[in-house]
Amino acid sequence: MRPQAALLLIEVLALVAFLGLAGGLVYQQQRAPQLVPLDIKALAAGVSQEQWYGIFLQDQHIGYSLSRRTPTADGGALLEGRARFRMLMLGKLHDVVVAEAALVDATGNLSRFDFFLVAGNHKVSIAGVARDTEISIDVLQGGEVSHISLPIAEKPQITLTVENLLRSRTLAAGEQFTVPIFNPLTLGSGQMTLTVREVEVLENGEEAWWVHTELDGSEGRQLVLPSGEVLREESALFSRVRMTAEAAQDLPKNDDPVDIISETSVPIDKPVKGARDLARFEAQVRGVDPERVPHSPPLQLREGDALVVTRADLSALPSLPIEDRSEPRWVDPTPSLPAAHPELRERAQEVIGDAPDRLEAVRRLNTFVFEYLDKVPTISVPNGLAVLRSGEGDCNEHTALFVSLARAAGIPARTVAGVVYSERVTAKGGFYYHAWPEVRLGGEADWIPLDPTFGQLPADATHVKLIEGELDRQVEIMSVMGRLAFGAR
Repeated sequence: MRPQAALLLIEVLALVAFLGLAGGLVYQQQRAPQLVPLDIKALAAGVSQEQWYGIFLQDQHIGYSLSRRTPTADGGALLEGRARFRMLMLGKLHDVVVAEAALVDATGNLSRFDFFLVAGNHKVSIAGVARDTEISIDVLQGGEVSHISLPIAEKPQITLTVENLLRSRTLAAGEQFTVPIFNPLTLGSGQMTLTVREVEVLENGEEAWWVHTELDGSEGRQLVLPSGEVLREESALFSRVRMTAEAAQDLPKNDDPVDIISETSVPIDKPVKGARDLARFEAQVRGVDPERVPHSPPLQLREGDALVVTRADLSALPSLPIEDRSEPRWVDPTPSLPAAHPELRERAQEVIGDAPDRLEAVRRLNTFVFEYLDKVPTISVPNGLAVLRSGEGDCNEHTALFVSLARAAGIPARTVAGVVYSERVTAKGGFYYHAWPEVRLGGEADWIPLDPTFGQLPADATHVKLIEGELDRQVEIMSVMGRLAFGAR
């Protein structure tokens, strides 16, 4: 079986957030997404300023973006644009279109935003309104619209509006400020810290500032003119460079494309033999603060930089009733795990059937997800209902469907993410970013990892957990990407 898509969405989310792309999407009647201006009246308020950028993965030109800023009648601005980029993943080339738009008022506060992503057959659109105490959001995905209200302490920015914020400030070396950030795709909030550091003298004699950014542990930097316009952005994986429209869209056709899964792999200094059957894995954590790999006893133990992961023993587990709704957070629906939907509830009951206890119910659900989904590398926002309807996906989709079905049946389940070993992506093997579920089955470990992508119950010992949580937490993995490594013990 082919190794699965090691959390490619994390890389794509990072790229989308890093680019701050704009686009102009609202969805109109009958839930049909259409790319139209977010506010027609705003377009007549002033002359638009437009910039083109080339998008690069390492040194490879993989796409382009267009950003546009139009002053509005109330002294604010309409920010819009769109982007297209291509990325190779496990030998398959993915063509991705992203669009985003935002209205900010005269003080730079976010009023409304739209977001749209298309990759192959997978689409998601998000429309939001920022009020004083909440963000009201509609998410259109898999033919369903979800309405979500999230409380906020203050109006946030989205990455698209940060450049507009820079325009309102006079930059000076050593200046540091923090702004609240909301991520429409993950529905997560955080704090972005911006620090003005060194100045660079351009070829025309003009000065520009390097502004360093930090968000959820991920770092980057932007080369910014005194006017606030961004000339260049850089992160660990991607860069965006101001170019002419012609140069930005002139993508090379003969280059050997970089496979992003291989590029972001976590190296180990010798191969791991029999990984899918491994009961115990020992390694030394290298390249990052060992604290970034959690100590999660009894199955994942870390002392200093020494890591030991043990495969769960199912032989001594108690016989538990299938349903346990005593802790709602492990069975309640979320935007990406719509466990209360009738389709998911019906399918869960159909699969579980007459299972005598929770372990057998979990076994049946795991087998169903493994056999039901076509193993297809995918760029999408995982949603359990959308996955059930599409019948395909990678580790994110397998996990979202399993956890949605488990919760629909009242089985406590959660999403985790980290890395897993595979020798099938590169000749020497390595660890790749991955997602899988955990279920509460009692016994000493209580929470047991399994992997419906591989058809494993329990998961093998090369599953090294980094994060517990959905996409709003998983983006934190970007802070170790490109730096984490393991030494064999």
